[in-house]
Amino acid sequence: MWFALVALLIVAIAAVLVARLGQAPAPCLPHAYERPPRPGTFAARAIEPLPPAVRDPPTIEAQSAEWRAAMGEIGGRLRRAGVRRVIFVHGTFVGHDPTTVFGALEGLLAALSPPLVLGLKQLTKAPSDRVLGDLGNYTPEYVALFEAATGVAAERYVWCSANHHFARLRGAARLLGLLADGGRARLLLIGHSHAAQLFALFTQLVYPARTAPRLWAVLREAGEPVDRLAAAARAAARARIDIATFGGPPRYSWAPSRRCRVVHVINHRGAEPRAGALGGALYTEGGDYVQQLGIAGSDVPPGSAKERELTARLDAILGAGCDPRAWREHLRHGARVPHHGFTWLVDYGDRAASVLPNCLGTLFGHGVYTTYEAMLFNARLLADHFYR
Repeated sequence: MWFALVALLIVAIAAVLVARLGQAPAPCLPHAYERPPRPGTFAARAIEPLPPAVRDPPTIEAQSAEWRAAMGEIGGRLRRAGVRRVIFVHGTFVGHDPTTVFGALEGLLAALSPPLVLGLKQLTKAPSDRVLGDLGNYTPEYVALFEAATGVAAERYVWCSANHHFARLRGAARLLGLLADGGRARLLLIGHSHAAQLFALFTQLVYPARTAPRLWAVLREAGEPVDRLAAAARAAARARIDIATFGGPPRYSWAPSRRCRVVHVINHRGAEPRAGALGGALYTEGGDYVQQLGIAGSDVPPGSAKERELTARLDAILGAGCDPRAWREHLRHGARVPHHGFTWLVDYGDRAASVLPNCLGTLFGHGVYTTYEAMLFNARLLADHFYR
């Protein structure tokens, strides 16, 4: 009897291993804009009247007792769920090299002095921090306040932020290097705008995807340390990772994994998962217009011939990069909801309340997610979604 039970257990374990090893890689096709979102993959959520964080100064001591208590409770939920690290990732045009001019010299500078490269990256990121502050941008002070309020280690990841496929792929690959020593602890990745595409590419590199060999080939040709990054990808595959995107346009596909959960948050008016007409952009009548416009076809060609060639190769994998005709065709579908993960449609209440346009002050509805005023609401939404 015992022999039969042991034999049955061995057979069951073997079947599970064979099923996992033989699992077909995810195809990871680009977003199909004509396809409506499936019921049950999105829901509307109202903004809650919560106390805002004080931005001047943005220190934990300057915050109200009510705000500190609320953020502390959320931090406790994160820690009980095993979250030991939170990484904030910015979107397009607010990184250290949005035109990729610095990237062309990076190899030479690194050979001369690696600390020089790090110093220049910090220097070139500083202007966007000064000009934008927390509007569509994660500042060092914002991240430090989140860490102090929750008691969970937090940091920000800075990438070049150029608006094309190759810049995002390189950003995703270098994010792997940042996570190489993370072990099996749970990570929370929070990204704004096209950081969503970095995260999607991250999953394609880390989890089984048919696109991965071609992505690695592009990275190798670009001179990235593929062997080291592939080892980091294998390590990341063992970690538990939660990913939250804010205002990310639906574009790249995600490779699914039981160890990775994904949620999207979009500034949107109404319960219907479709973007409105562009005529309301001056007053942000429909929510986030940059999320609506940043779809396939909206990219800017890279500056160097080499990166243009690599980006053109990625078009076949990731969908149209710079293609105004394709962009106009996709735009008419008003797609809001990505195919993978769950999406919260949240009216952040940034619609103009007067006759004066508010588009610049809200970055056309795209800047609200990263503000101090929204920190508590966003943290509570993620805690409610991931860490009940």
